Amino acid sequence: MPDYKLDKERALDFLKEFIDPDTGDAKYADQLEEIANRERQILEIDIDDVASYHDTETLVDGLENNTKRYAKIVSEAADAAMPQPSRLDFEEDTFDILYKQRLERMQELQAQGIEVGSSSANLPAELVRRFDVVVKPAAKQRPLRLREVSADHIGRLVVLQGTVTQVTDVKPLLTVATYLDRNQATEAYQEVSGRTFCPLDAPPDEPGQEKRPKADLKMQTRGSRFVRFQEMKLQERAIEVPQGATPRSLVIHLRGTLTRTCKPGDSVTVAGVFLPQPYTGFRAMRAGLLTTTYLDAMSVTQDKRSYKDTAADGSLRAQIEEIAQSGDVYDRLASSLAPEIFGHEDVKKALLLCMVGGVTRQLPDGMKIRGDIHVCLMGDPGVAKSQLIKHIAHISPRAVYTTGKGSSGVGLTAAVQRDPVTGEMVLEGGALVLADKGICCIDEFDKMEESDRTAIHEVMEQQTVSIAKAGITTTLNTRTTLLAAANPAYGRYDPRRSPAENIALPAALLSRFDLMWLILDKADQERDRRLASHVLSVHKEGHAAAPTEGPAPLSPDLLRAYVAAAKSHDPFFPEDLTEYVAAVYAEMRQEEAQAQVPHSYTTARTLLSILRLSQALARLRFSDYVCQADVDEALRLMRMSKVSLLETGPQREQKDPVSLIYEAIRDDAQRSGKQSYTWGDLSLLIGNKFSADQIRAAVTEYADYNVFTLDYPRPDEPTVHIGAYELEEQ
Repeated sequence: MPDYKLDKERALDFLKEFIDPDTGDAKYADQLEEIANRERQILEIDIDDVASYHDTETLVDGLENNTKRYAKIVSEAADAAMPQPSRLDFEEDTFDILYKQRLERMQELQAQGIEVGSSSANLPAELVRRFDVVVKPAAKQRPLRLREVSADHIGRLVVLQGTVTQVTDVKPLLTVATYLDRNQATEAYQEVSGRTFCPLDAPPDEPGQEKRPKADLKMQTRGSRFVRFQEMKLQERAIEVPQGATPRSLVIHLRGTLTRTCKPGDSVTVAGVFLPQPYTGFRAMRAGLLTTTYLDAMSVTQDKRSYKDTAADGSLRAQIEEIAQSGDVYDRLASSLAPEIFGHEDVKKALLLCMVGGVTRQLPDGMKIRGDIHVCLMGDPGVAKSQLIKHIAHISPRAVYTTGKGSSGVGLTAAVQRDPVTGEMVLEGGALVLADKGICCIDEFDKMEESDRTAIHEVMEQQTVSIAKAGITTTLNTRTTLLAAANPAYGRYDPRRSPAENIALPAALLSRFDLMWLILDKADQERDRRLASHVLSVHKEGHAAAPTEGPAPLSPDLLRAYVAAAKSHDPFFPEDLTEYVAAVYAEMRQEEAQAQVPHSYTTARTLLSILRLSQALARLRFSDYVCQADVDEALRLMRMSKVSLLETGPQREQKDPVSLIYEAIRDDAQRSGKQSYTWGDLSLLIGNKFSADQIRAAVTEYADYNVFTLDYPRPDEPTVHIGAYELEEQ
């Protein structure tokens, strides 16, 4: 059994005698002096300091495994060790005034010959105490996953990591209730430990005290003590959620100075006491729910982990340094992305730079220039777009994966819900908010409703979400990289149409993507043979074959650690490169102006994209500055992304007859709802504009694309069948 009296004496000695070995100062005696002078409100007890003190073995065990009780013991020891204030120029608060009034009343009664006790004998310590005890975990204590917290941790000091999804408004929480007995002109006090309490109807009886007359108690709000209180919901990180499982969450109680320190979407580390809390209400009793759990927070810190924290293992850190010193970092890291997927070398390089990102600049006037690199993959079905972005969501330390049809505008930004405790409306962060400082992967981007897609415009450039719902007006941070995958209009890419006609997305949204990459499923005998061999090898071996030349691909853990290491660098642009980049940008604008049919638009956003890609390449080298080779590679990637669009577009402004015939058939089918056309129908529809040979050539070519299906009831007079999928507007 613990000896609480002895542990209180040990805590008192520790607070008075402990000397910081690094600075030589009386660390906790100085904190107590600042508290006495009203310059500090927190007494922070470091468990490592307690463990280093020679006579506090049981005190360490109590602070770790019975935290709430021993925090109270330390508070009582601090009250006993509290020095007299060295300055009296601080402003008096309510309790100073009430204490003086009580003292004057006691002196008046004593002058009248009435025997009274001490003026503060019956005052609870919680009422007059002006500090809170915070226990700092030991450095060796590792953060737990939410799924690792169990009943064994109740009452203990635990450390958790997660993402904030919901934060309530700040409310006053009653900790000590003061009552006035109007019959006896005396006061009674009630300490409140939870969120709910039952008011007193009579003063508590004291041992050996005579029976009192009937009391008439009235609660005195001014004499009671309230603290700021806020509830926060912490959800486990996406990387910790098992495949197919629902993310778990835990309610966090924030008090005092910890309130208003977090917003939905923040990634935080919370230290506190894991405690049970009884349910209240008839519904809870009927359902058999007796208790729930929450974490009484003692400290909340924003996660700003460097690669040294990510790569805690020394061997992993050594591997990172070895890779950084090799000469093929860029190609090796790109080939390590989804090695089971054949080809797409440049696409994988673009995705690698998307993971690393550029540098976000915060200007003195408040303007922010984003550093996140947005990428959109557009292409035919079956070219592994979804597999690529799912792999990025798995590799990235903080990523959220969703689909266009399965996401609403509210689900992407923020939802307004009613808090079951207070009944007020509170915000709960959506996918883009939860992916703050990470990557949000949206598959089937073209299948989203236009009203839901408009929520992404502000996110991509301003990196904020402005909410004005149910009386709540606020702005949440969404410093998120957007990685999208989409199909062309009408299912497959039509090489005879322009890119603007094939891409069923608004130009205002496309201009916000740094790289827009088109991936087509072209028939090539040699490439198809190599692709089939690769796929069969993966199915046979269960993994991608080792490369014949060069080193093996990096493991996901090592790749994740290297990306985290690269993001810790902040490269700048040298003065001699500014003229080079300006000249290249001016040349790109001139080439576009001279083109008869431009398929892309070079704007100032394009210039910023070049800078971001160059900074990401410099980060991969662990360099503090951008070199010309980085700029050249960034320009090459942008050129290749544009080439993927230009190679498929028409070479002249006038459309060819095949495209015009297809458009006429498609438009009539959408208007009339017809699913098949005979040769006579086609002759009546477009026979006056084109010859029979042109019509036959058009339907035959689109039949080769699997857009039309032909049968021949009569020779040379086919019947054309059109699938509903090809006619559906995307």
